[in-house]
Formats: sequence, structure tokens, C-alpha cells
Amino acid sequence: MSKRSYTDFASKDATSVSQILEHAEDLLRAAKALKKELDTFRDVPEVNDQIISVLQRHNKKILPSAQSLTQDETNAINQHEPGSHKIQKLDGDGGTSGNAPTALIIPPPVLLTRWTPDDIPSSGLPPLPPILDPALEQAALTHSGMTTRPTDMSYERLEWIGDAYLYLMSTSFIYQTFPNLSPGRCSQLRERLIKNGTLSNYTVQYGINKRTRFPAEFDLHGRIGGSQASHNAKKKVLGDVFESYVAAAILGDSEGLSRVSLWIKSLWSTTIAQEIREECRGQSRPTHDYSKTENNDDSQKPAKRDLNPKVQLSQIIGAKGVKISYNDVGGPKMDKASGKLPWYTVGVFFDGFGEKNLQLGIGGALSKKEAGANAALAALENKSLIKRLRKKKEESLQAAKSAESTQQEYDNWS
Repeated sequence: MSKRSYTDFASKDATSVSQILEHAEDLLRAAKALKKELDTFRDVPEVNDQIISVLQRHNKKILPSAQSLTQDETNAINQHEPGSHKIQKLDGDGGTSGNAPTALIIPPPVLLTRWTPDDIPSSGLPPLPPILDPALEQAALTHSGMTTRPTDMSYERLEWIGDAYLYLMSTSFIYQTFPNLSPGRCSQLRERLIKNGTLSNYTVQYGINKRTRFPAEFDLHGRIGGSQASHNAKKKVLGDVFESYVAAAILGDSEGLSRVSLWIKSLWSTTIAQEIREECRGQSRPTHDYSKTENNDDSQKPAKRDLNPKVQLSQIIGAKGVKISYNDVGGPKMDKASGKLPWYTVGVFFDGFGEKNLQLGIGGALSKKEAGANAALAALENKSLIKRLRKKKEESLQAAKSAESTQQEYDNWS
């Protein structure tokens, strides 16, 4: 594919009213087709796999139409304000030319939809999108140590922009895909996607490092007679180069954001493929109701499925005079997956029915709240222990009823 500048694209992507109307009609037709098919499921009580399949099939037509309208808006603004460009270019002698960027392209929601197993490539990595603006490509693949003047462009400014785009996109993909995940666990997943180790591996796997101009100390044997960059320094720089490449690919043409969003979504899916598949399997699997019981007493009614484990545990074995407490077990440790976030371990303890400081379960997470919930979940899964405590609760309730009945008879006689 021949490389073209931003001005080449701007002249060919001029937006007309008829073009906007055509895109709007495409979106309207696609939305009507989706509504017509969804109407057949109007009486279905909850979303099922068939409905999800319908949404996925129709979204393949709806999303491109919506993206076209979003691009129409961007093109129209650029036409209305011809002096406003979203990129900087290099002139012939290495300085900057053109106007400074007045705004960055903000990804619309239609570009940042949830992951599904279909997004995971069957083999290898998804194709690397090209940078279509030669000036931005030169800047993205040039280390600051290879420039001669402070005004010369290098990857550093683009890396700053690319870092922001990757942070935003990873946050949105995770938020859309894992609706029940705690903020701490979401941060852990995001860290896996955007950390230097992950991005530097992408740079090497795609061979971007072989196209980048580095100072001699970054070579395999370092600078002859001089220094050699450390392993951590190389990893950091390779991660920065990936971020700069992302920014240049986005800003280099009018369809850059759409292309890069689809590519990075597919690329990241290879890194957390297991989590994506588990989430999709979990959404189609009913939640177990740990509080189900054969006792018809009002105090023993089953807890709702959407209650958190702490509430379920309290409903099953909690009673007057019973204390269920959640305490730290050891100090916070560093999470191995991210290497930065603290990992908390919490135990759930039971006092009552003759038991003293009985440990019911233990759980760990990136926050104390989630760790406590995991401890309660572990307790609920200890069926033999829960059965024993439930039986003691029933005996206690029965004894209380008998005592109350005896007291009433005594009061009647007196």
C-alpha cells in the first residue's frame, strides 16, 4: 500500500450532505432489522444465547454505519475549519510544519465494545496496521537520541499520546466485557495489557524494533568502547515505541482510529484469552444459590441469587447471639500478576452455638472488600461445615420457640 499524507486523505474524504444521509439511512435500516428480529423475543424473560447471537450478527452492520457517521462529523468539522489539523508533520529539513493539533480524536462507544471469543485470533497475531503518514512514521520510529535538534520529532511525544489511547481503550474493553469484576481486578487486567513487558513483546513480535532508529547503546553488544543499555531500559523503550506506533497509526489518516481499535482489541484478546472465554462461559451458566433450604420457616427463606456471598452467609447461619467477623490474615503482599498492586488475604470467623473463633473460609483479592467476599464464598462452598452450623441454628431456633411456648403457658396459668 502506498503511503499518503494527511492532506491526501483530507481531500478525498470531503463530506457531502448526500453522503451523510446515505450513512444515516444505512444505520436506520440496520437498526430496524435488529428491532424486527428482537421483537420475536419480546416475551422471553431474560437474555439468552440466541438473543446474543442476534445482537452480534446485526452489530456487524450497525457498527460500521455508526462509525461512518462519526467520521462524517470529523470530516465536516475539518472542512468547516480548514486550518485545523489533528497531526503535526515534518518539513524537509526536520522541523515541524502545519498547525499544531487542536484536538485528539476521541473513540466513540461503538468502537469500544465488549470482547467475545470470536475476537480471539485462531492463530498468530492480527495484521499490524500501517502508518499511512510518512512524517508520523518517521517520528514514531526515531529514538530521541538519534535527533540532532530539540525541535526534531521523535517517538517521545507520540508515545505520550499513544499511552493515553491504550489506557482509555483497555479500560473500556475491560469495563464492557467484565461487568461483575471488582475495580481492583479490573486494574490488574489493565496492568497486564499496558505494562512495558506486554507492549515490548508486541514490538519484537511484529518486528517494529528492527525498523526503529536507536542509539548504538541499544544494539545487541552496546556502543563500541562505550555503554550498553540495561535490560529494563531496553524493555521500557520498546514499550514506548509500541505506544508511539499506535498514536501514529491513529493520527495518520481519517480511518486510523477505527482500524487501530479493531486491531488492538484483537491483539489484546490473545493476552487475556482465558479470562474472556471464562467470562463468556460464566454468563451462560446459572449462579448457584447457596442458601437454598428445605425448611419453610420464614427465617430460612432462600437468599436471592444476586446477593453477595457475605449476605448469603449471614442469612444461612446468622442468628441472635451469633457473630460473623472478617479479619486480615497476614499483611498485604504484592500481586504476582501485576507486580505493583497489593494483595489482601481475609478470613471469615464464626462465634456462636458453642463455637469460638471458628474459621469458616479464607479469600484473597486486590481489595479487602473483595477478599472478604471471596472468604465468604469459600465458606459457602464448605458444605459439610455449613450444614453443621445450619443444623445448630435450627436447633437453637427450635429451643427458643419451645422456651417461648413454655413461657406463654406459664403466663396463662398465672
